[in-house]
Amino acid sequence: MHKRRLKTISLVFFAWLTALAWPGLARSAAPEDLPRGLTPAGDMAFMPKLAGLRNKTYHNQYGHEKSLSEAIVLRGSDIAEGRATVPAGGLFYISETSGDAAPLSRDPFLVLGEHAYLVDLATDQHRIQNFSVAQGEKKPVGDTGYRMWFDYATDHYEKPYAELALVAPSGGWPLEFPIASEFPDREAVLDLKTGEGHQPQLEKFYLDSEYLYGATRFKAAKVGFEEATFESITFPAITEATFAMSRPVALEVRQEDYRLYFDKRIYAFRRPDGFLVRVTDFWGRKVFGEKLIKPVTAQGYKTLMGEKDKYHLTLPEIDLRVEIIIHPSWMKHSDFVPWRVGKAHGFQHGKLEFVIYDDLLTVRHGEPWPLDERYTVILEPDLKTGMLKRLVLENAEALVFDNQHTRYKGPVKWSEVWNRPAFTVVADDFDGDVVRQLYVRDYYWMRTDNMVHWPADGRYNIDFFVGSSPVLEPILEHSFLTRLADPSLGTVVEESRFTSYPKVISDASFYEPDHTAPFVPRLKGLMRKLSRNRKGERLLSAESIFIRGSYVDYDNNRIVIPPAGLCYSSRNARNIRSLAGEKFFMLGKWAYLTSFESSTYVRKNVHLDAWKNRPMGDGNLMYWQDELLGVRNKALRFNKSFYLDDRPVAELSLMKYSGNRWGAHFFLAQGLDPQGGNRYRMPELFAEGATYIVPEYVGANYVKLKEFATPSIEAISFTYKKPKEVLLSPGGTVKLGGFTLRCTTVDAAARTVALQLLDEHGATVTEKVLGPLDAATIDLLPQYQEAARSVQLMYADVQAEMDVKNPFEDGKARLWLYTGIQRLERDTPFEFDARFVVHPDVCGHCYQFNEILLDNPEPIILDKANPVYEGPRGRDGKPLFRIVIDDFDGEMIHAWHIETEYRGKIEKTDNLAFRPRKNLDVLVGVTGTVEGFLRLSMLPRLGFMESWRTGAKAPATKLSGSVNTGGSAHIKR
Repeated sequence: MHKRRLKTISLVFFAWLTALAWPGLARSAAPEDLPRGLTPAGDMAFMPKLAGLRNKTYHNQYGHEKSLSEAIVLRGSDIAEGRATVPAGGLFYISETSGDAAPLSRDPFLVLGEHAYLVDLATDQHRIQNFSVAQGEKKPVGDTGYRMWFDYATDHYEKPYAELALVAPSGGWPLEFPIASEFPDREAVLDLKTGEGHQPQLEKFYLDSEYLYGATRFKAAKVGFEEATFESITFPAITEATFAMSRPVALEVRQEDYRLYFDKRIYAFRRPDGFLVRVTDFWGRKVFGEKLIKPVTAQGYKTLMGEKDKYHLTLPEIDLRVEIIIHPSWMKHSDFVPWRVGKAHGFQHGKLEFVIYDDLLTVRHGEPWPLDERYTVILEPDLKTGMLKRLVLENAEALVFDNQHTRYKGPVKWSEVWNRPAFTVVADDFDGDVVRQLYVRDYYWMRTDNMVHWPADGRYNIDFFVGSSPVLEPILEHSFLTRLADPSLGTVVEESRFTSYPKVISDASFYEPDHTAPFVPRLKGLMRKLSRNRKGERLLSAESIFIRGSYVDYDNNRIVIPPAGLCYSSRNARNIRSLAGEKFFMLGKWAYLTSFESSTYVRKNVHLDAWKNRPMGDGNLMYWQDELLGVRNKALRFNKSFYLDDRPVAELSLMKYSGNRWGAHFFLAQGLDPQGGNRYRMPELFAEGATYIVPEYVGANYVKLKEFATPSIEAISFTYKKPKEVLLSPGGTVKLGGFTLRCTTVDAAARTVALQLLDEHGATVTEKVLGPLDAATIDLLPQYQEAARSVQLMYADVQAEMDVKNPFEDGKARLWLYTGIQRLERDTPFEFDARFVVHPDVCGHCYQFNEILLDNPEPIILDKANPVYEGPRGRDGKPLFRIVIDDFDGEMIHAWHIETEYRGKIEKTDNLAFRPRKNLDVLVGVTGTVEGFLRLSMLPRLGFMESWRTGAKAPATKLSGSVNTGGSAHIKR
């Protein structure tokens, strides 16, 4: 509080002292050259912990939990000739909150290690017109400090749609949003007339040219494969924020009387529309200020710029802010007592109380930090609410490190005792283009270990991230898989936390593996290769194995993998398309997709309850509210809800059978349409590709859907034999498996080909006119099943299809021929191993084949008598892999591994229980499915790896090449 402030070092003196200690300043860069929105180098050093960087969970005055974190980041550095240069904006401190921090809520916030409270904001809007960005580019959005990242574009019916993200100056972004300009918008799904259950494919693909996300709006003019042009981009800005640097004091309001607050009197006079609050000196003679204010309650509209001033009296000249709240007895919503009651919109037996803040610190976006002009303040809003998400303090001038100038002090922190630098960056021992020592020291005089992990080799930059702020996730978007697959540590194995009762599920469908499951990125025998389709596009194909839901049944001294717990997965980097000769792996062998059978699964009058009860009492997430969409197809999950100006917004996700989420979470709200002067906008219905939702009612914990539809795939056909290209003129024949294919007519004008299939006796077994391959058909290829079938002739185990790009040449028809075709139907036993069931998975956008899964329909039991289990067997009868239990005492798994046979040699993983484990959950290989699982536990995994690498408790010798990373924080599914 202001009475407690002891300023022992003046700002002038500190600035002079810093100038003496640090001559290594360079001229600052032009605004367009600032690294805002860019990430550190892919090989940046990462240290998850430093004593002066706090990670805390507090609650605001309404009992809402806020997780707070801090970090220090350096990016954009370069080393040459024994000097490291860091551009302006390259070194920054960041403080972040979960959700956001808003006025009138007593939201906690960390400011350079100090527990502060956000008390006020001044907000605005950025409005950008006619903005274009190229694919792969992170382009500055005007002079806002933000960048638009065009991640990638893909196609439906060969028309583009794109995934983009608006990247904040710190490098954070909440989601990638899909957008297009050539498809019907979401409102068009209201014209659909469908029945329930399995229905034919939707011919149209629905994707809007406008993406709404609360306070943010993107309106596309033209979206192409190489460039996206926006008609307008609107997103929130914060121009000013005020923090109270000490805890507030609550005093009961006495109407028509005053309360003493140190040497001040605070009066409250009842008026019809509030209280007239007056602040005077101790004697009541000098009036410092007075204002009519209303009591604060939890309604969100009160944070509007035109409303919030009605709820507080702020007197900057005496460093005081007064609010009146209707507070529950005993301050049960505060962090000051060990219990809380969550009543956001009502109070039991409440009373009126003054809440008095002092030690007010006001910061302005783009201006110097009030305690240190060497740093610039950046205020980053939550793009959904417009309230404060992050506080960033970045270096205002470019920096230079060399062997004579080895350290640079961080921004001066506020303190009741001693305003001092929050940290010091030290870079030393430069040699040519490398540095051999790099660390950060905090205000407790604690330091990181040397962030040059191999000093003898040195590092070519000094980029780093110290701390565990969630902004690390988007920053590591391009490099987290490489980091997690770092071979220098062997296989990272995390010790299990053993409990009295194991977490047991009867079926692992739709579940992901344990977040502590070991990750083995490479195992010979699991394939990962590039190929090209007929268009010459590069496609990455890969296989993986994962185990989920396993547990130790210590009553019976056995290990159980429940049904659907052991999964083999094969998928490509995108969906796998017919009519293109695209291939994928099937149990280690190349397979070529020939055709698929898909439909639309429709449900009507769906009720979603948001209750994540744990009815077994063992902490196991059952997700009883999931609504299944077809049999083992997808499940609709009600994740959570939140309020925007007191209107509930439901956050839903579509879970795939594999346990991965399809796309990003999607949001539904009612009454937040663009009309009506709302400051927030959210869509009233959802439509993306062939998945759509039409809600009837959206509430805080209940949603009723009028109609919901999503693609489903029933079967795929494939062959292990490479397709053959032929040119046939009328009357021409070619051998096709056990048949003969005859071309009877070729009509290039009508764009048709007539074919006959003859048996060994010359009898016609089937015939078909392929085509017409006209503009109407081409516009529906390759995704629309009826259009694809119109250019294919299928019979028994053979198929002939037109080349859809170059169907004719010199009066001949260009065809592709397939033989040895096999059919995989969903939920049927695998042909060569009935212990496993086939589950082809579908793209949620477009009905195309996305992934093949083989899993166990019955529980798998492993014990001392049966320590080995073989994975699925192929045509040759050999299993792709084996699970081998090496050491199990009936309660703990001490050693186990997975092995494959590759080129006649047995290949084994490291010991996957280097520290005792309570399950066999594991991730082996890298596919999109495994990548999705790893995203759920990215930060803890990276933190454990780096802590182990630099920790003092690491063993001198690793017995198995594996390492233990310690306990895991719980991460919500």
